[in-house]
Amino acid sequence: MATNITSAEELARAHRDGKIAAETFDETLRELVESIVAADAVEVLARAGFHLLMRGPDRPEQVGKEGVELSHLELIQALALSTARGGGEADTDYPAITSRVLNLIGRNVAAYRDRTKLKLNGDQAHDERTRLLALIQSWTLAVRGARHEFQTRRYAFALAKIVDASFHHHHGCTATSWVQAIGRFYDLVEERLQAERASLRRWVRKKSGIAMIHAFVEGLDDTMAAEISTAAMPYRYDRDHVTALLINRFEQRLSGAFTLRYEDLVGETPTKERDALICLLRRCALRFGEVDNSALERLHLDNPVRMRPFIELDAKSFFCPVPHILGVQMSEILEDLCGINLTLKEKAEKARADLLEEQLADVVRRFLPSAQVREKVKWSEDGGITTWESDLVAVIDKTVLVFEAKSAKISSAARRGAVNSLKDALKELVVKPSRQSLRFKARVNNADDPLQFDTAQGPFTIDAGAIRAVIRVNILQDPVGPLSSHWPQLARAGFVPAELDIAPSMTVFDLETVFETLSLEIERCHYLARRAELERNAVYTADELDLLAVYQEHQFNIGEAEFDGTRLEWYGASLRLTPEYSARRAEGTLSVQMQRTGFWTGMLVSLEQKREVGWIRLGHRLLNANVNVQRRVERLYQKGMQAVSRDPGKFFTSGVSFGSRFRLDTISVSVGAPDSPEQFEANLQYAAKSAFEQGGQNSLLAVYWFVPKSGEAYDFIGVMGRQRTASGVVREV
Repeated sequence: MATNITSAEELARAHRDGKIAAETFDETLRELVESIVAADAVEVLARAGFHLLMRGPDRPEQVGKEGVELSHLELIQALALSTARGGGEADTDYPAITSRVLNLIGRNVAAYRDRTKLKLNGDQAHDERTRLLALIQSWTLAVRGARHEFQTRRYAFALAKIVDASFHHHHGCTATSWVQAIGRFYDLVEERLQAERASLRRWVRKKSGIAMIHAFVEGLDDTMAAEISTAAMPYRYDRDHVTALLINRFEQRLSGAFTLRYEDLVGETPTKERDALICLLRRCALRFGEVDNSALERLHLDNPVRMRPFIELDAKSFFCPVPHILGVQMSEILEDLCGINLTLKEKAEKARADLLEEQLADVVRRFLPSAQVREKVKWSEDGGITTWESDLVAVIDKTVLVFEAKSAKISSAARRGAVNSLKDALKELVVKPSRQSLRFKARVNNADDPLQFDTAQGPFTIDAGAIRAVIRVNILQDPVGPLSSHWPQLARAGFVPAELDIAPSMTVFDLETVFETLSLEIERCHYLARRAELERNAVYTADELDLLAVYQEHQFNIGEAEFDGTRLEWYGASLRLTPEYSARRAEGTLSVQMQRTGFWTGMLVSLEQKREVGWIRLGHRLLNANVNVQRRVERLYQKGMQAVSRDPGKFFTSGVSFGSRFRLDTISVSVGAPDSPEQFEANLQYAAKSAFEQGGQNSLLAVYWFVPKSGEAYDFIGVMGRQRTASGVVREV
């Protein structure tokens, strides 16, 4: 939605577009209800649900992308439940009706978003705030959860274990039994759908109509096979006609794949808990006619289907065409079930906070094994009168990472874009933890001597004089969507203090995804460091997984675009990263090849293996070079090796400067055959001085290779600084 309205004509055009969108919204909503009522909604939903699942269960739902989305199915399901179930006629053309419904819901959702243009008034601050509110509403509508299914299930089991006793007291079954039943449902439906997908692929890829028919009826009973063959064979030479006919027959059995009995889910539950568990599962279901049809307009941001995704067909069976709602909403539904009693609710809230801190510590320790990790880090600056605390601190090489964990829930009103509620949420989840970590950063930066801290693991010392970087991150349980990934726009709109240095915010689940997708500790630290710089400097729209996809492409090396105000629309970039994420993770093929040369990879891997002093920061300088710079450096290296190999008395040196004028980097490339440490040092100094004159920087990365080749990825790597000394150059430690 454009916000830079500079004329009365542009404002009038925006209002005109908004009015058209409002009319389209009303019209498509009416047509949707009419279309769904005229058919059996179960049949329509089954076809739409399978269409979605064929695109991959881990595919994130992104705003502005064509095609059916999980949020679209939720809306269709809610609309279907606002009236009695239609019967449909024997000759009902369900493929055509399903296609029409999906087209209408896509137009309806787009119109819902574009209605916001009616609220623009040409005032830049007002319109920026309107855009942000529309963005969080769009995100709330389209994105379900902030976790992959395996993360949701793991968290739900951990929460259930803590609240089991109290949960059993109030519900008659344990929370673990409920989570197991939901997991059983998810697995059963996935197993059925895998079989249906395999069946579809088996016949739909055949080259001829005859081959398709034979493959389709294979394995069916004789009567059914004969019936289908008789209907299809007259059209065997028209592959398109055969495809349409067989697709229709195939889709007729989909509703059965999404239908289960409650008893199917409780077979492994202790007998004495089963009746109570079935009652609880029925609470996760809605019945036809149960959704208030006078509030259909509000479904987009307050859809009851998200917390009650089952459609109860009768007292024993239910239908669920979007099982992956449970893949991301399972823990939210469990927390909602804990709200039945104040004591149980408080127990769940405490468990939620404890689990966030535990998972944060686990993720950091698993993926930064070289770091010293401490939890509940406390200190005082006034003799103990006031004590400050940071949730987790990790020291790796010369870098300190400070994590502040916040488990507070984001209210429904805030997710809908209510201004005061959103401000309150951002204050609790973004502003307060940023102040905490900023206090710790100042403590380290203002000291030159070792600092003493009390931690959950005992006394801890940080040599402040040796630290070169402090990276701050807010870790949340729930996401604030794309708003949490770019705080300057929040400041401009008045949602957070403009003068405060806000730390990047991400969920603990996103942190885990980032860390396990990146293969090196150097990359993981660099991502967090550059993430903060990018957020401060650039103008973009993205959520965390979009940023991860962008990082994999070029490690955030975007040149002048980081500083010149270019609006970078990265929302949706994660589509090239997340499809089949869980499956690839299980297969061990999760890590995606970064956009870099083998030559560069060798240097990074060598740095991480040797872990010499300064390795994290040296690695960051290497990662600041895009693939074009990497190739330039490699060509210089090869040129130097050829020259010095022909004449060992020569010394080859050159330099490459790159980046933006606001953040320029220089790499000094040297190849030589020094016959003494003194000559090596003299060569290094000469190379650095030459590169300083070329690049105009006060520090650079120096890389030196020996002739003959040593077999190492590099023979020397270090940072050189320009200072007022006899040589003008000094090594930085």
